[in-house]
Amino acid sequence: MQPTVIPKPRQIAKREIVQQVEQGVSAQQARGHSTVPMHRTTVYRLLKRVQREGESGFTDGRHGHPVKLRGEVLLFLKEHCQSHASVSSSAVQGLLHEHFGLFISVSQLNRVRAALGVSRQRVQLRKKSQKPASRLSQDTTNRQVVCCCWPRLPRQDCSRSWSKPCQPQQPVLIPH
Repeated sequence: MQPTVIPKPRQIAKREIVQQVEQGVSAQQARGHSTVPMHRTTVYRLLKRVQREGESGFTDGRHGHPVKLRGEVLLFLKEHCQSHASVSSSAVQGLLHEHFGLFISVSQLNRVRAALGVSRQRVQLRKKSQKPASRLSQDTTNRQVVCCCWPRLPRQDCSRSWSKPCQPQQPVLIPH
């Protein structure tokens, strides 16, 4: 395995390959003497690009999105999330934009936080109260309800269902 080459020496190695090929050395021999691992086809593509674009042809154009969370930004993210365990990723997104001018999606922040082990810890504000099982189980004595058959007819403890009408005795008018 060949050693990892940092960008500046990488450009120098590419320049050497292009110079050798332009002097008449085969692409296979030129890439064999280089520190940059490159296929024969890539050497010819590089040569065409340099002929077409000039000096800018030697620069690497990174495919995809640039890596934003490195160094100081990553350290800030980790420390802030450790000290504020319940902070949301959207709040962290705002802080990163405020401090560093970076726009990072919430989904990317969630992935990075999970990888760092500093995912959001939800805080339960209060204990949920116990609700009664059913409204029918509540005490309904001494309650006046309107009958389902006669909306204007108040009846004491009407327990009839909506599907089965009850038999009203005498309609009572409720004053408006």
